[in-house]
This record gives sequence, structure tokens and C-alpha cells, in this order.
Amino acid sequence: MHDSVHFELQGIPAVAVATTQFLRAARAQASALGLPTFEVVTVAHPIQIKTPDEMRQLADEAFPRILAALTGQAA
Repeated sequence: MHDSVHFELQGIPAVAVATTQFLRAARAQASALGLPTFEVVTVAHPIQIKTPDEMRQLADEAFPRILAALTGQAA
């Protein structure tokens, strides 16, 4: 979160990706860092048990939302 918020505050588009379990914590941290409306894209929790193929699928599914957040477009 720190790096993503830092880049966004510098005018460099950034987005954080977190699992659903950590969304509330990510938003709280972004707010504490001075950017309460910072974009957080979520993926299903947990990820540590996912196979490489399952992780690729999660990434493929999240990619349109990440791109939309970075470009300011609706997903």
C-alpha cells in the first residue's frame, strides 16, 4: 500500500491488489496515508493455496479491473 499510494500521490497512476480478506485493512491504510479514495482491486482469498494455473486465472480475471483503475475507465 505504501508504494502504491506514494506513486499515486506523485501523479503516477497506481492500483493496489489485495485479497478480499484484506480489503478493509488496505482501505484503512490508504486513508491513513492520505488517500482515502485510493483504488484497491480485490481477488478471491486465500491465494497461498492456489496453483500457478489458478493464480494466472485470478490475474487474468483481475486484469480488466486493474487496467480500468489505472486508466480511470469503468471496468
